[in-house]
Amino acid sequence: MKIMYLLFSFTVGGTERLVANICNQMENQNEEVHLYIINDLIDDNLLDTLNENIHVKLLRRKVGSKDKISPLFEVAKYIKKNKIEVVHCNSFNAPELLILSKIVNPNCKVVSTIHGMGQFENIGKNKILLKNWVCDKFIGISNAVAGDIVAAGIDEKKVARVYNGIETKRYDCAKLKKYDENVIVIGCVARIMPELKGQDILLEAIKIVKKKHPKVMALFAGGVAESQQRDYEKLKKYVRDNSLEENVKFLGNVDNIPEFLNKIDICVVPSRSEGFGLALVEAMAMGVPCIASNIAGPREIISRTELGKLFESNDSDDLANKLENMIVDFVSEKNIFWMMKDKIKNLYSIEKMCGELKNIYEN
Repeated sequence: MKIMYLLFSFTVGGTERLVANICNQMENQNEEVHLYIINDLIDDNLLDTLNENIHVKLLRRKVGSKDKISPLFEVAKYIKKNKIEVVHCNSFNAPELLILSKIVNPNCKVVSTIHGMGQFENIGKNKILLKNWVCDKFIGISNAVAGDIVAAGIDEKKVARVYNGIETKRYDCAKLKKYDENVIVIGCVARIMPELKGQDILLEAIKIVKKKHPKVMALFAGGVAESQQRDYEKLKKYVRDNSLEENVKFLGNVDNIPEFLNKIDICVVPSRSEGFGLALVEAMAMGVPCIASNIAGPREIISRTELGKLFESNDSDDLANKLENMIVDFVSEKNIFWMMKDKIKNLYSIEKMCGELKNIYEN
């Protein structure tokens, strides 16, 4: 099968890392895999993780370009030339690039994965109808997201749920970190985007926890886009204003997530909105105790796995309380997570995910 994955950018983010893993897994299963990137936001290190037999097309349109027409022709031409059978979009607006392709290559199946909640809000009925016409199938990354797609007016028969998967072998390196109750290390894996990912909520909680645990440490793993620089400066100012310099470190992009997870005691997902919560699954697969916002994606993972704690979204006091409780019960919590890590890998493997995707592509 000739499959093309379509993205606007290929930087180090959760969706991009996931698509890279899917491409590699599909190519390992002898599918002909194409990756088409529209804009010039490209991380060479992430490109280097792709199998050498994957066909990569970089259009390199400038970010912010007003050229909406030429990509339609370029994508349609590429699909026809390479006889692509399935196009899988992993950017919300990518299906709009396939309007011409749908006319020129009507037998090419179009699949669109929706990665977050509320994405159909305020886009207008005409745009929803257009997406519905272009796409043969929609995928929600959780039951909550799949329900959100149906609620937007998409035919329920065209909607499937496929959980995101992880490359399980990468997480076989889990080590039992020596626990020091005087120096608790808390980790957060997410690009710096506080209005969505909630890093400010965790900082406020660290300020509270520090009163009982002066040496508590919070490590933030995640890059900063140019558009988020102002918010990043606000986070750093909060650290300075509250004398948290010895308790907080911003590490930027971290290529080796399993290695990072081996260095922390507790993983926190403080997001204000999250369709799934891949960072949560990654931490669980490493046997790291987790606390997450009580929102759609993380709530579904914690309910399904019966692991982890939820705090009221956007409530730093409740997060601090949950952290302090977990610190008190840490040894028993760690033992539970450690025993369950292989179950998590089986539930959320990239192999299982790609098997479900192939079933959608073929039917």
